[in-house]
Amino acid sequence: MMYLIENRIALLTSAALILVPLFTWRNLYETYRSLKRKYDEDVLFQKRHNCVIMYSEFKGMSGWPPHLERIKVDFDKENCLARLREPVIYFIDTARVSLDIAFMLVTVKSVYQALIRARHNGIRVRLLLNFESMKSRLNDIKSLIKEGIEVVTYISNGSGMCTIMHHKYIVKDYTLSNGYLCTGSLNLTDSGFVNNYEDMVFTSNQYLVQAFHKDFEESWSLISIDNENLMNKNTLLDANFV
Repeated sequence: MMYLIENRIALLTSAALILVPLFTWRNLYETYRSLKRKYDEDVLFQKRHNCVIMYSEFKGMSGWPPHLERIKVDFDKENCLARLREPVIYFIDTARVSLDIAFMLVTVKSVYQALIRARHNGIRVRLLLNFESMKSRLNDIKSLIKEGIEVVTYISNGSGMCTIMHHKYIVKDYTLSNGYLCTGSLNLTDSGFVNNYEDMVFTSNQYLVQAFHKDFEESWSLISIDNENLMNKNTLLDANFV
C-alpha cells in the first residue's frame, strides 16, 4: 500500500513539474500576444494620425497605413468606396472626447452614421457648415441635431454664395497637450472621394492642432452670434431649421 501511495505521489509530482511550467508559459505567451497586439494597434493609430492621403480619379487613394500602396477605384464595388472613406471614418470612430468639424459640405451617409455613433458613445460633436451648400440636406442635418449633435450654419450676408464658410477640417480630442487634426482639400462628398484630385492630412502636431482648435472656437462663436440677427433668424425659420 505504501508503495502505491509513493508511486501516486511521484506521478502527481512529475505531472505538476510538467504542467505548472506549461501553464505558466502559456499564460506568459498569451500576455505577450495581448501586449504585442496593443502595441501594434498603438503604432498603427499613430501612423494613421500622422500621414498624408492623396485621392485621384485614375489612381484611387494612396498613403493610408498600413496599405501604403494605391487603392484603385472600382465603381462596381461598394466595399471599394468604403475603403476610400476609411481614413475619415476611422478618424471619427477613434474619438474619445470631442469632435469639432468645420466643412462647407458634408453629404456622405457613412459620415453621418459615424457622427451619430460618436455621439451615442458620449463624444461631444459640433458641426459647422455652410448654409447655402447644405440647403438640400437640411433634413439630414436636422436628424443629426435630434441625435444630440450641435450644428451651426454660416449664412452669407450677401445673396447666394457670395461669401462662404469654406473650411475643411476636423479637430479631435483637443486638450492643451494633446489632440489630432484632419484637414485638406476634400469636402465630405462621394464625388470628392471618387472623382477628384484631393488631399487629406492627418497630424498630431500640437502647433497645428491648437491653431485649428482656436479657429474653430472663434468661428463657432462668431457665427452663432451672427445667427441671432433678425435676417439670419428669418432665413433659418424659412428653411424650418430652428
